[in-house]
Amino acid sequence: MNKLSYFKVGVFVIAASVITIIGVILLGVGSVFQKNVMVETYIDESVQGLDVGSAVKFRGVPIGKVEQISLTSAEYSTRKRYVLVRAGISPSIFRGNLAELSAAGFKLEIERGLRLRLAAQGLTGVAYIEADYADPQRNPPLEIDWQPRHPYVPSTRSRITQLGESVEKILRSVESVDVGRLVDGIEKSLSTITKVAEGANLDKLGREANTFLAEVRDTNRQLKEIVGSAELKSALKDGAGAAKSAREIIDNAEKPLKQLLADLPQASEGLTRLVKRLDSVANDLPETSTQLRQTIQRMNRLIANQQRDIERTMDNLRAISDNMKEITENSKKYPSQVLFGAPPPPSKAIQR
Repeated sequence: MNKLSYFKVGVFVIAASVITIIGVILLGVGSVFQKNVMVETYIDESVQGLDVGSAVKFRGVPIGKVEQISLTSAEYSTRKRYVLVRAGISPSIFRGNLAELSAAGFKLEIERGLRLRLAAQGLTGVAYIEADYADPQRNPPLEIDWQPRHPYVPSTRSRITQLGESVEKILRSVESVDVGRLVDGIEKSLSTITKVAEGANLDKLGREANTFLAEVRDTNRQLKEIVGSAELKSALKDGAGAAKSAREIIDNAEKPLKQLLADLPQASEGLTRLVKRLDSVANDLPETSTQLRQTIQRMNRLIANQQRDIERTMDNLRAISDNMKEITENSKKYPSQVLFGAPPPPSKAIQR
């Protein structure tokens, strides 16, 4: 191999090395120079499986990683034995600048229910920090007596801890049940029921029930025969025909009377006009005016007397109409009374 070939190989190796270094810098410069926001939380349970470098996820989306795990008593002057977890969160996932994220932004999100909790990743025992929103009333922040150095995000119990507490409560409830007393009560109840069943005359009750059902069936059959009888149907038809005839009579009687009452005002107006004309004639015939006035007065009295008679006649017709309507309604409601009349008087032997 000549010197020119060695030179080409050397240039190629140097160029490849430079390209590799530039690519590594371009790909890693974002994560190297990106400044995360440090937040801290306090957990009142075991954090087994959580290590420095574990992921911090918001609903499954990675947003940072755990930077420090310690006890609160090692960082602050307090007697509370909480686990202190500090994590770096990328500010690029939030809107606004870094100052808003570290002050008012975190406060607003915490009021809305932002909480951190320990979560297990599969069945391997590896844990991570999960951020999500929960009910602020049911998940209040832990009590602290120090001022956090970094923005504080409250924590809530993990799913495994909540499940364990629920199972423990159920077991305590089961342990508190007096099983022996419960079994004794059931046995006493069964014995009492057995005694009552043995003392009751079930055969007699069954016979009486069958007799009662037979009587009910007989009564029902008699009612069906009465309702379906031809006499009752004929009586209903006759009652309907009588009601129709009564209505026709009332209609025929009302029409002439209404026409007569309608003609009376016209007759009265005609008499009034006649009186006026007679008055005008009376001025020229003084001798006959007295007689005409007497005649008119007699006619007025006659009309007045007839009008009272007509009014009494109308009242009588209205009373007849009401009686006919009442008879029709009674025939519909009580057809047997129309056919057979009132029930016979009670027997003297029964009274005695």
